[in-house]
Amino acid sequence: MSLPNAILFPQALLPLFIFEPRYRQMLRTSLEEQRMFAIALGDGTQEPHAIGGLGLIRACVDKPDGTSNLILQGVTRVRFTGFSQSQPYWVGQIKALDTEDSDNVEVDALATKLREVLLDLHKLGHGPGEGMIKYLTEVSDCDALADIVTYTFLEDMRLKQDILETLNLRERFHKVLVGLRKQLANKLL
Repeated sequence: MSLPNAILFPQALLPLFIFEPRYRQMLRTSLEEQRMFAIALGDGTQEPHAIGGLGLIRACVDKPDGTSNLILQGVTRVRFTGFSQSQPYWVGQIKALDTEDSDNVEVDALATKLREVLLDLHKLGHGPGEGMIKYLTEVSDCDALADIVTYTFLEDMRLKQDILETLNLRERFHKVLVGLRKQLANKLL
């Protein structure tokens, strides 16, 4: 599914309202088969970005008018290796992508720095609430931490897409930190 303002990160929960006939058909097919489909940033008129997120349909509520509300949970990053329009919607061939290992000591230090920046944002009234701060301090998987923070707090869709495409975890943390600092600076102006 190609959407202009949605990016699916691993672990993220993306609520979707399915109303277009082509996506209703896609949803039916997904529910009958593996309960999964991919989300890629794009406007639907041309091939979407080459990197997207594969998600699992966690919940789906059909409405009497044929539309549906669903929750899609991100499973992994994927690279689209090809597209076809054999259906009314884009059908992509995908390859799962793994995070590139980085120096654990450096990544742990960057994760600590990210938590500190989030706490600073919270203190200034521009960051997550107490419950989210507590949750993020308990996330031990650095890969998940970077993705959750990006998905939840960064606003710039181009930056989010860039971070989704960044497989090196150290580089990903640097981009998240720069993005958060820039976003905060813009809010304080």
